[in-house]
Amino acid sequence: MKKIIALTCFLVSFSAFSIEVSEETAIAKLEEFFYLLDVDRYEKDTFSRVITKDFQIFEDGLDLDQETFHEFVTEATGTVVKTDWVLSNFKVTLGTDSAHISYYNNGVFKTSNGENIYSFWMESVYLIIDEGELKVQFLQSDIVERETR
Repeated sequence: MKKIIALTCFLVSFSAFSIEVSEETAIAKLEEFFYLLDVDRYEKDTFSRVITKDFQIFEDGLDLDQETFHEFVTEATGTVVKTDWVLSNFKVTLGTDSAHISYYNNGVFKTSNGENIYSFWMESVYLIIDEGELKVQFLQSDIVERETR
């Protein structure tokens, strides 16, 4: 009987276990998202591991899911030869199994015709625990300023 009670307590405590989400892990996952999005290393299957199956992004006035975002990135890699993002001014709010981050994103895209596109965005991202790890579920990207030189 004691073994049954101990086993029941163990199973209840195990099912209540959740991965701890911290500011550091949330920011690190966001930085991994942009690292994998870089034009030199973007690969659909690898990138898909850091986003949820129901991933959604609002980018350039578009509402994109996982597949349409992949098409958007693939099309962009036809003209963009180098990408660089600098993320800053993180404001992190933590939930039990989630995190919300608002931040600034300064990006530079070098095109195949030698132009540089400088962009400044205000962005917001929502991350959740999915399949045992923190993943990006939603990203809102608002362009503040863009200049081509």
